[in-house]
Parts: sequence; structure tokens; C-alpha cells
Amino acid sequence: MKNYFIANREVLDTTMTIEEIESAVNDSLEETTGGMVSFAIEELSENHVIMKFIRDFNINPDKPVIYDTDANIISGIGLRAFTPKKMGGYPLISPLCFNGKNFYTDVTTFIQFYKTLLLFTCKEEGFVEEIGIRCYPDCIIMKITY
Repeated sequence: MKNYFIANREVLDTTMTIEEIESAVNDSLEETTGGMVSFAIEELSENHVIMKFIRDFNINPDKPVIYDTDANIISGIGLRAFTPKKMGGYPLISPLCFNGKNFYTDVTTFIQFYKTLLLFTCKEEGFVEEIGIRCYPDCIIMKITY
């Protein structure tokens, strides 16, 4: 059974090999981040996927928020989608808060956005059981359970 997920604008599924997935996403990340971010699959099965985006970003991992740059890395959608309109963006998420350098939202809001992105991209409904995201200073870990 195919279960879909998105990583840096690449639409992937659980029937692909780890090598195929990592190659597609790392090629995309090379193009969008100039090699500043890399990607790895930690676990892959028909029922779940655990993705790891390796990057360097000064954040507090104890706050349940996701910054605009991390939302961009995961979704592949430009930063303007995570910037308020009054700052020149076209926000796809609300609320967006400002910390002096970056915009952020709570993880729950981003997860709802990601599920909606999957629905519109893959035209499937109700197949994702749970999504978990944890942002650390050196990486983002994302687990999707089907």
C-alpha cells in the first residue's frame, strides 16, 4: 500500500526505497539550500516514516514551535508563505509570531498545514493517523504514522 509524504517539495511514498527517497530529497535540498541542509530516512515501513533534516539553526528545542526556515525545508514552499502579509508575504499559516529574526508558529498549526498540503497534493483524505515533529539545533525529526 502506498502512503504519501512530502519532503522539500518532493512527493514521495512508502513503497519507494530509502535510497530513492534520500536521493530525490537531497537533490532538491541541494538546489534550494545550496547544500546547507541534508536529508536522511531514519525508518521506513508501510505504516510509518521517520525523516531527518540535518541543518544548523539556533533554536530552543523545548519550545513547541516551528520556524519559517524549518517549515520551508520540510514543505519546500517558499519563505513568503510563512511571512505575514504586512511584511510582504502571502501567509498560508496563521498565527505567525516574530522573534526578532524569524517568524514561527506552533507545531500543531504546522502539522495541520502539512496534512492539508498532503490532501491537495496527493488527493487522498484521512490516511495520516499521526504526525510528530521535533526541532533541535542540528536537525528536524518528523514522524508520520499511517
